Amino acid sequence: MKAELEQLKIEAFQLLNRAQDSSAVDALEIDLLGRRGKLSTLLARIPELPVEERSGIGTLASSIRKELQDAIVAKRGQFSAPTSQSLDFDPTWPGHSPSIGHLHPVTAFLERSADFFASLGYTIADGPEVETATNNFDRLNIPANHPARDLWDTYYLNPARAGLLLRTHTSPVQVRYMDSHKPPVYIISPGRVYRHEATDASHDTNFTQLEGLAIDRDLHLTDLLGTLEAFLKHTFGKVKVQVRPSFFPFVEPGVELHMSCLLCGGKGCSACKQTGWLEMLGAGMVHPTVLKNMHVDPAKFSGFAFGIGVERMTMLLHGIPDVRLLLSGDQRFLEQFHY
Repeated sequence: MKAELEQLKIEAFQLLNRAQDSSAVDALEIDLLGRRGKLSTLLARIPELPVEERSGIGTLASSIRKELQDAIVAKRGQFSAPTSQSLDFDPTWPGHSPSIGHLHPVTAFLERSADFFASLGYTIADGPEVETATNNFDRLNIPANHPARDLWDTYYLNPARAGLLLRTHTSPVQVRYMDSHKPPVYIISPGRVYRHEATDASHDTNFTQLEGLAIDRDLHLTDLLGTLEAFLKHTFGKVKVQVRPSFFPFVEPGVELHMSCLLCGGKGCSACKQTGWLEMLGAGMVHPTVLKNMHVDPAKFSGFAFGIGVERMTMLLHGIPDVRLLLSGDQRFLEQFHY
């Protein structure tokens, strides 16, 4: 895979050097870096590689993507630069500094997290935000009488409440993905989700989730915990992690991961309710019923899943006191973050 990535880089630069106009550069960018481009096609094969060959693939791919993006911008600039004959203004006039944007803190967190999981061999899976009750609930072992189906939790798009809805989590992406893929599977599914909740400093009606799913032979709870502990330390640095049992209908057993409070260093404060610990995410081993609904034999394969609240982690990472600031569009707030 590394050799194929390096060869793709060489061929891409050769094609870029031969581009004659900006339209050729645009077409080349789509062909190389688009959602179905050559680089994405290569990365989609990572789960098929032996475990020992996956190390460093994500980092190399990110480096090559950055080099190609920079080269494409530079090449496009050659065709858009004005010539002295086409200038219709006095070049000696003082100019205006352009306003340069940057990534939203939530977007930056997602990209950083995606790079981390890509380095472990995970690929990104996507799905619709308007879902069916079957994918959002039934196939995930959430029966019709489960509290999550109550009108106060779910936005239904028809009066009968039996058809379409706004997804309450990104887990439906996982069951959709398994309809067309077979194990081994290692995916993450980031995206917006919607719940009918009261808006306050820590809750909103729509937010971002980053869920993960791994299905393979001989996966155990220790594999899940090791993955998540590495993620938390990658994101927040040197922190302590604590595991507590919990219940989620789509996993068995279910766990919650708690992290030592960043604000008080684990000594106890109002943010952590004097416990020294902050609840970070829920996870567990995929329930056998859910595996069957994914067309996977639980006697041959096992799996684990986890769900990360992106806004909550972004708030902790940057010390943001109110989740509503992230969607406020207030430029004064957003300009504090530069990536």
